[in-house]
Amino acid sequence: MRNPENVQSRISARDRADRLINQLTAGAAIAALGAVGVFGVVGASTIPGATTASTASTTTSTSTSSSSTSSGLQPAGGSVTSSSSSGVVVSGGSH
Repeated sequence: MRNPENVQSRISARDRADRLINQLTAGAAIAALGAVGVFGVVGASTIPGATTASTASTTTSTSTSSSSTSSGLQPAGGSVTSSSSSGVVVSGGSH
């Protein structure tokens, strides 16, 4: 016959271990979500050619004609002006 005190201590040890596993799982899930956020911010800030609003150069395009062709496209023409900031070269990417 089993000792009731021994059975009860094993049950309470199992319950404590179950709570610990649940807490560790929740902690790992929260840490993983935080890591995804950090990697997303780092990845977004290191994209070549991306600029922030404070350093963005203004580019304007004007068209000499406002008419459109039957395909809905405007005819080529007009001028494009740009600021004097240096350009960014991206090699081997889809940017």
